Amino acid sequence: WLKPLSPLPFQRCPLRFLRYSAKRMAGLSPDDTVEEALQRFAATFKEDAQGAELAQLTEKAVEVLRLEDDRETAVRLVTELRDKLHQARRLGRFVEEANVVERMAGRMRMDESYIRTSAVGPSIDQEQNPEMAEMLKQIQQADKESRPYEFFNTVDQTEMTVNIPVPAATAMKDVKVKVTAKTIRLEVAGHDTQPCVIDGAFFGPIEEHAFDFHLEGSGEKRILVLDLEKKKEGSKWPDLITYGA
Repeated sequence: WLKPLSPLPFQRCPLRFLRYSAKRMAGLSPDDTVEEALQRFAATFKEDAQGAELAQLTEKAVEVLRLEDDRETAVRLVTELRDKLHQARRLGRFVEEANVVERMAGRMRMDESYIRTSAVGPSIDQEQNPEMAEMLKQIQQADKESRPYEFFNTVDQTEMTVNIPVPAATAMKDVKVKVTAKTIRLEVAGHDTQPCVIDGAFFGPIEEHAFDFHLEGSGEKRILVLDLEKKKEGSKWPDLITYGA
């Protein structure tokens, strides 16, 4: 039951849902417990036609938090929920819920005393709570640095680039890649990340025929460069790979 859930097809009008989300969140207090907040979010997700998977994941997180003997699994579930909501927030959906769960996930990872009966806590607004805002910034930076690649793309261009640091002796024969319009699996012999460096579903479809890769640099600056092209322009991907894929 811990298998990550499939990506959610967020399609509704963002402005309409932002108003709905703000209305639903109006009753949430910093004094509400983690469990109370998650239960409220699960109810919100259930009211949305496309929120069933988020509701299921949220309820599972609450269930494990109640056990109080498997914190690692609980943190993993809340982190997975954070990543799913991160996608939704990028598309203008469940914005406030995403902000609160992001705060929860950060506190759980850094403070073992932060449990289901703990208060959700104050806002992460820079002016209201600069210390919490700085902590969240550090967590986000750590997440970014933990990825084995750098990802570059813009709103107005379909071309995307991925730079992957590889061992100095890496040659083209050491690279194995399988790409479809929706997925990628990349293996690099001798890389710290094994058995594969990247394995998952793209954030969106790509032009399979336009995919290419090559090696650049030498020594500590040796990198594998992936060249990709989005099928649709007009949006900036938050990441190469869909969270939870």
